[in-house]
Amino acid sequence: MQNLIAIARLYFIHIFAFLAVGISMYYPPWDIILSLLYLVVIGSEARLLREFAPSSRCLVILAWQVPGMVLFFLVISHTTLWDLSNYAFFIMLFWYTALAPILSLLPGIFWRGWPLYYYFLLALPFIMTAYHSIFSSSICSLKQTIR
Repeated sequence: MQNLIAIARLYFIHIFAFLAVGISMYYPPWDIILSLLYLVVIGSEARLLREFAPSSRCLVILAWQVPGMVLFFLVISHTTLWDLSNYAFFIMLFWYTALAPILSLLPGIFWRGWPLYYYFLLALPFIMTAYHSIFSSSICSLKQTIR
């Protein structure tokens, strides 16, 4: 039950960040501010997972990033059935709307015919998994004992 509550909280935060950042994109500085705030909130939510068992922590993190990972595999598979790979990239951009303003700060460099943000968007499920894993691990604890 504890895992389901943690997953529900992450999805709740993600969906409301999606809406807040999506609406704030009309006001240039606020979209980046809210996107950074989203990262701070997700980081603090990850710190709450420190008390979970490692298997539960992995389950919560993976359940939160499954939509992005499924979309990633659809994009790189170049599925031609109903042209799913193009739709998957479009849906992936919507799924990561909360982080899109940060991607817009990347320089307009093209590599192999695609802009740099394309590759970063494809890597976001794994970047966010690593981000959440680092902040939820006890190694990243800010408590230091000085004797």
